[in-house]
Amino acid sequence: MLTYSVVIPVYRGEFTIAPLAEKLVSFFEASHLSFEIIFVYDQGPDNSWHVLQQLTTTYSAYIKAIKLSRNFGQHNATICGFERAEGEFIITMDEDLQHQPNDIALLIEEQKKDDYDVVYGKYNELKHSSFRNLTSVALKKMLEVSIPDLHPDYTAFRLIKRNVALATIRMNNSYTFLDGYISWVTTHTSSVTVQHEERIAGKSSYTLQKLINHAINIFVTFSVLPIRLVTFSSFIVFTVSVLYSIYLLVRQLVYNDLISGYASMMISIGLGTGLILWSLGIVGEYLHRVNLKTTQKPNFVVIDELSIKKTIND
Repeated sequence: MLTYSVVIPVYRGEFTIAPLAEKLVSFFEASHLSFEIIFVYDQGPDNSWHVLQQLTTTYSAYIKAIKLSRNFGQHNATICGFERAEGEFIITMDEDLQHQPNDIALLIEEQKKDDYDVVYGKYNELKHSSFRNLTSVALKKMLEVSIPDLHPDYTAFRLIKRNVALATIRMNNSYTFLDGYISWVTTHTSSVTVQHEERIAGKSSYTLQKLINHAINIFVTFSVLPIRLVTFSSFIVFTVSVLYSIYLLVRQLVYNDLISGYASMMISIGLGTGLILWSLGIVGEYLHRVNLKTTQKPNFVVIDELSIKKTIND
C-alpha cells in the first residue's frame, strides 16, 4: 500500500495544477515517501481537463485524473478522490497553490506526535480577498457555537487517516460538508500552522450568494442549534402564556375589572400561540432525528483492533 495519497479537486486550475504537480512530485521524491496524486476535475469553466491529460502522461507513475459528469462541488469532488485513493494517509489541498506542498511535512510531523486521525493546516495569515477573509472568519465563529465537535482550525489543507476518510464516503446527505462529516467520525484531531500564499492566477469561485447558501446548508444539515432555539423559545412563550392566562383568570374572578371578553380572548390567543409554537418545536426535534438517520451518520468507526492471543494451553 502507498503511504500518501494527495487528493485535489479541480475547478479553475488551468494555470496552477501543472506547477502544483511538479512541486508535489519534487517534495515526495526528495522525502523518499511513496505517494500518488489524484486530481478530480469538477467540470470547471477552463481547460483544466486538457492540462490534466498532459500531466497523466508526464507523470504517469504518480498522477491519476478523474473527470466528473458535472460540477458537484469541492467537498463532493474530494470525497470522490477518497474512493480512488490507495494511500494509508490522504492529504487534501486546493488547486490554486495557496497551499504549499512543502508544508505537507508539517502535517506529517504533527500527525506522528499523537497518532492523530486528522491534522489541519491552519493559516498564519489568510491571503484571500478582504471580503473572503471577513466571511470566512464570521462563518467559523458561528460554526464554533453551532457545531461544537467541529475543529476550530478546519481548512481544506488536511491530512486524514484512510479509515476516517473512507467513513465519509458512506454518508449520503442532502448537503456535503466534509469537515462536518469528519467531526461525526472523530474528535482526535489537531492542527499546525502553515503558510497561506496569494492566488497566482484566476479568481475564487466563492461569491457572496454561494457563501450564504453554504452557511445556511451547513446550519440546517449539521447543527441542531436552530431547532433547539425554536424549541426553547416556544417553551418560554408557552410558559409565559400559561402564567399570564392564570393571572387574567384569577384577576377576572377576584376583581372582575377587565373589559368583557378580554380575558377569554387573551387566554385563547396566548395558549393557542404557545401550543402552536411548542408543537413546531417538537416537530422540529423529530425532523432533526429523521435528518440524522437519513444522513447515514455512522454509529461507530473502528480505528484500531487488537486480537486476543491464545496460549498453547488454551
